[in-house]
Amino acid sequence: MNVNKLPTEILQQILKRVAMGPEQNMATAAPALRRHLLGVCFRWREIILNMAELWTFNALATLDLNLSRTSSQLLDIYWHTSLDVSHVTQLFKVINTRAPFCRWRSLEIDIDFWHSYRLHSIQSDDRYSNLESLKIHWCQREGLLPLINSTISSNFRSFHNIGAYTPADLLRDRISNIMSRATELTLPNFGAALLPPLPPQITTLSIWSMTLQNTAHIHDLTVHLSPSISQFFDHDWSSLVSLDVLFTRTQHSHPLPQQTILFPRLQTLVVREGRFRPLISISAPSLVSLRLERGHESVEKANRSLFDTISHPSYTVTSMGKLEIGFPLSPMVLASVIRDFSAVELLGFGFDDSYDGWEVIRHVICERSFR
Repeated sequence: MNVNKLPTEILQQILKRVAMGPEQNMATAAPALRRHLLGVCFRWREIILNMAELWTFNALATLDLNLSRTSSQLLDIYWHTSLDVSHVTQLFKVINTRAPFCRWRSLEIDIDFWHSYRLHSIQSDDRYSNLESLKIHWCQREGLLPLINSTISSNFRSFHNIGAYTPADLLRDRISNIMSRATELTLPNFGAALLPPLPPQITTLSIWSMTLQNTAHIHDLTVHLSPSISQFFDHDWSSLVSLDVLFTRTQHSHPLPQQTILFPRLQTLVVREGRFRPLISISAPSLVSLRLERGHESVEKANRSLFDTISHPSYTVTSMGKLEIGFPLSPMVLASVIRDFSAVELLGFGFDDSYDGWEVIRHVICERSFR
């Protein structure tokens, strides 16, 4: 079939999917994809240049060219630059004339102090009125955050504050508008006692250490460091659907609690760093997917932790659709997993190479108990 005989509307959709890359996201699509498509033929070039949505995600190195093709579409900006001072004036002139802040839909930023200072010194009437998402790796927060806080609208929904240290009082006292509008929130690493109050509209939370605040409204939770499963007790987890947690090395020295903790609606659970004993204390009757990662832990210790967990008399296997184990399993542990998780619909696990994987599987399958 000759693709050029397709109607323009269908060809537009095909070219759009190709240009957006395998993840179907302009934020991660390689600019070279668009350049290659532009050079195929005159018809393809006209179609691609007239699809403004393909040019709304801008690497600032090609800002002027890309912005000339965006029409009046809202922009997704990823700003990571270390421009020489001699180019800064030209850069901000382009921003002023072609990309006023009121056109910015999302901003991911990782820039130095000099660029931060110039950014919040630009004068604009509407500022960030259409901003929906803000992700900060590094910038001069004391200037940028209060400015965004004073100009965002009800469109704002996502705030991810990661990377460099941010004073807790800045989050508590000077960005109340951001905190009152965001439904997705990532907070930096500081003690739970310093955490700002979590507004009730927050449904997705990524945090370094467990907070002692109300959690009844949280649907998706990521905890990067949790010393003990005991930190999850005395909380209301009635709304939690997804949990991604890393238990620290001190977990092995903590005695397991006598009671279990109930996650009535939990469907997805990810446990990282090869420390799986807390699973013994978790009750998740609605669990659909369980993923176990070893992180920086050795394969041997991760295998031992998994075997000790599933062979513990208090561990209850939950029927689920998918179990993923992201590290090589020894024959003994694999046999235990297959036996104890026989009701799982899909079992996935990893090996260092195909030969080792085949040897382990052959050893298990050939055992008498699995004939």
